[in-house]
Amino acid sequence: MRFDMSEDQIDEALKSSRKSKEESSSFDLLAEIEKRFREVGEDVSLLKEESRFSVTIPIPKLTPSEAWGDPDSQSREEIKRVFSAITGGKDIRQRIQSINKFLTPASARKKKSPAVILNMMMITEALQATLNDYNESAAGFVFEGFMAALTGGKQIAGKVAGTLPIEDFVAFSEFGADQPVSLKLLSGKTPVKGSFTNLVDFLLVRGAPAIKYLVAYKLTSGKGSVEKINIIVFDITIDNFIDFMEGVGGGSSLIRNTAVSKHGNKKKYRERYGTSDSSELARLAFKTFAEKGKESLPEIAPLIADFYGYQRAGLLHNFIRTGELPTERSPEEEEAELAKRSDTRAKDYDRTKWYVEQQDSLAEATHQHLDNKQLTLNEAFHYLEKRALLSEAAGESQWAASLAQLEKLRRAINLESYGELDLSQSNIDQLTEIYSEILGDEIKALLSKTKDLTENIGKYYSEKRRSKAQAAGQAARVEADGIKQVLEGDPRYKKD
Repeated sequence: MRFDMSEDQIDEALKSSRKSKEESSSFDLLAEIEKRFREVGEDVSLLKEESRFSVTIPIPKLTPSEAWGDPDSQSREEIKRVFSAITGGKDIRQRIQSINKFLTPASARKKKSPAVILNMMMITEALQATLNDYNESAAGFVFEGFMAALTGGKQIAGKVAGTLPIEDFVAFSEFGADQPVSLKLLSGKTPVKGSFTNLVDFLLVRGAPAIKYLVAYKLTSGKGSVEKINIIVFDITIDNFIDFMEGVGGGSSLIRNTAVSKHGNKKKYRERYGTSDSSELARLAFKTFAEKGKESLPEIAPLIADFYGYQRAGLLHNFIRTGELPTERSPEEEEAELAKRSDTRAKDYDRTKWYVEQQDSLAEATHQHLDNKQLTLNEAFHYLEKRALLSEAAGESQWAASLAQLEKLRRAINLESYGELDLSQSNIDQLTEIYSEILGDEIKALLSKTKDLTENIGKYYSEKRRSKAQAAGQAARVEADGIKQVLEGDPRYKKD
């Protein structure tokens, strides 16, 4: 394969790269290099900067952001080529296993494709950045965006069908196979927590059959960096909801019917439902919904509205008064709402900031990250807004499930382990040796030259003194010529 780029062509690439200032001013030129690789079946997506594997292999750095969770964003489009290295189809477990195999030395030795290796390195380092480069609370939000990208899905921030969102992201939305997931990033043996009211509204008001909880437990080193994450999943459904509540912390109190204990009500409930026991009434309500769906809401809504854990913010209270459920907004309504929110975002951010600051010190840490440019303004707004929304409904309506309680419920909730991802330095060092040998000196030289090329193109546009900018542009031409020589000198990239 020929890789001829004249000075005029390089100049043209430099000019055209002005279109992509957001992520990297050199993206167009790198895309041209990637195109040449694809012609011989090597799909290498090269972005900018180096990270953890880069101590030895000068690969670029992917910085996870809010945009990763938005399938329509430019950033998401640009990282799709990288995440194409992930296998597993529409199966979250298999997609996580794809990363796990890359991180396992025994399977690493079987890898052959430089493109897959380089992409997987960048994905691994993006995960490390997600877990280590943000404070604990903000990391959970960024992790949602990462998982949305990993599964070809979308991150959820605002209300859904008028309800507070229990799902943090919807997997496989790009493939027309929506799978709502509540994501928890926890340390040690921290219990899994959730809002009773939001969960009830998700299952009954929205009529969703199930919500998958994906819990990632972090194991940290003495220095505080995350070395491993253990991932478990379980499902809460219409059918197992009451069993789940009775088996977790605070759950039995949440399904207690507050009206039953009132004078004369026990007799009324026994006559109407055959029982005045709160647990049996709760089971009856959910069994009726499982059989009849939303048609049963006029019958069961008064029962559920009297649950101790069902807060006044719950939408069934409004349904009892009006007989109407909230509806999904049309795409046009959604677009109008987004436009309206964009116009008032700064004001909304300030208001949300004040609200959270009144509750705890969460905002202080988040604003510190915003000042350090670790969170964008949009990301900080979405993050704070979601925290504020969920805190409104939490109140006394929270349940908490320990690992031991989840284990006892294993069969009922379909509890599974998705394995452990080993991000420890010792494992990364071992993998670096293996993958360095597979990649070989030629590809590492290409990566090094491409990294220098990227940096000099950036300087070409950012330097205020034109003499320095022109010197950087000339250096970029030299590096582009070096890339051409590497490709021409390797028989794998030649065509007859």
